[in-house]
Amino acid sequence: MINRIRRTLVIGGSLLGVSLLFPRAGQAQGKLELTPFFASYYALTTMSNDANNDGSNVRIQQLSAPTYGGRISYWVSRTIGIEAAAGYSTSGLRAFSKDTASGGLSFAVTGNVMLASARMLYRPARTNLHLIVGGGIVHRGGTFWKDSHTNLNTKVTSPAVILGAGVRASVTPKFALNVSLEGNLYSFDPDGTDPLKSKLQADVLLAIGVPLTLSH
Repeated sequence: MINRIRRTLVIGGSLLGVSLLFPRAGQAQGKLELTPFFASYYALTTMSNDANNDGSNVRIQQLSAPTYGGRISYWVSRTIGIEAAAGYSTSGLRAFSKDTASGGLSFAVTGNVMLASARMLYRPARTNLHLIVGGGIVHRGGTFWKDSHTNLNTKVTSPAVILGAGVRASVTPKFALNVSLEGNLYSFDPDGTDPLKSKLQADVLLAIGVPLTLSH
């Protein structure tokens, strides 16, 4: 999985560099497009820095993982578009501590994260870059969260704000790739009650997609 994530970073960075050097590449596109994508999911923040609330500093964090999904985009004009997107990540959960008194700990449980959003796209004139802003939901699933939701009243679905940017790179005259980096910002409380408090989360998706034209 780590190698796959690294490959995504390398490919995404390379395509972004090429697109910045050749800003006119890949501008030809349909008015309505479907874009299947593969992404790497990263949680930039922890859910808790002291899960036991006892000074042992047990941290809880979502794991980086592959993500699969799709987007459907409609360009209202040359610069403004609207888009619906959904993705499924195999991200589980990790708890860890470096407490020397207890010897430390580190364990992981399986899970998943589903992301869905509606967004507006803005593409500046004479460029293949576009900005992303919107709103959506982040939903956690799997046995661990199902049990937590039942027993601890955890709300596993959170409203989120989406901010990001993307670039379109032409590989051939008829084949292009969309590379995007977007953040999901939201508040999440792992247990629904004390001792854990609601905390701001920042989840990032680095995605590569293949746009398929549905109409011109």
